[in-house]
Amino acid sequence: MNTLLVGFEAKDRIPRSADTVCHALDIYHRHAIEKIHHVKTICSPHLPEDDWSLIRFKTGPKRMSGELSLDLMQECVEMATKKGAKLEVEFEGRERDRNDLLNKAMGKDARKRSFAATWQTSVLGVEPITLKSYPGCFCHRRPDDGGLALAEVVSRDLAAMKTFKSAVKFLDMGCGSGMVGLLAAKSFGPGLGLVMVNSHSRAVEAAKENAASLGIAAEMILADDGTPARMDGTFDVFAGNPPYYSEYRIAEVFLETANRALKPGGAAYLVCKNAAGLEPVQRKYFDDVEIVKRRGYSVLKSVKKGA
Repeated sequence: MNTLLVGFEAKDRIPRSADTVCHALDIYHRHAIEKIHHVKTICSPHLPEDDWSLIRFKTGPKRMSGELSLDLMQECVEMATKKGAKLEVEFEGRERDRNDLLNKAMGKDARKRSFAATWQTSVLGVEPITLKSYPGCFCHRRPDDGGLALAEVVSRDLAAMKTFKSAVKFLDMGCGSGMVGLLAAKSFGPGLGLVMVNSHSRAVEAAKENAASLGIAAEMILADDGTPARMDGTFDVFAGNPPYYSEYRIAEVFLETANRALKPGGAAYLVCKNAAGLEPVQRKYFDDVEIVKRRGYSVLKSVKKGA
């Protein structure tokens, strides 16, 4: 029996079987499941095609948003119908919420819903751009104020940089739907070589589509480790908006990557709410930290010293 597990995490009990495949939206979860359970795991924005005989979907409000839950449930129902597979739903939460999900996905209120969203954003001196996002993407359906603060500070500096540089290599780590990197590209112009990194497959999918729709050349990388082979000291600018729920451990991964990625004289920009918490972490990797206040956030800028 070929079994597809959807919505499972490394903390769950996952059967170790050659016939079992896990699906993960985030490559971090893929690596964690494979490391702990030694089960083949596929990281992709949508469910993988195969001759599944059983699809098990694990969801609930503490696992994912209601919108993402229904979006994935729709895919599970469609895949199960297409492959003639049995579908089992494990719901962590209230029974009425489980029933509501099942009703919307396969009951009397079932209909095909699209949860993709488009929205506009801009920075000073740049025409508004339209971006798309999907459930699972950071700040789906709207621009993040922290990301906008970061984009504004970076774009301002890039506009000034144009007066003496014709080309800039730019790394947007944790790019989400691509807002910061794409606004930076619009600010600098065609000479900006843009590389965007994210651990979430749907974010990479959205960023790729957004770059194409705007006619911006960009390289997309799905990674959760800073992509060591590529962080080779050739970048001029690094921008990151890391999550801060892990006591700055993820921010430290960003900063370590920035230190490796930047050439001497290159600038690293990170955004956060609490500069007092991030500043000492950033000083572990860069001697100087300038704090720029914007939109209720702090953008911390550091310049890498020469060798």
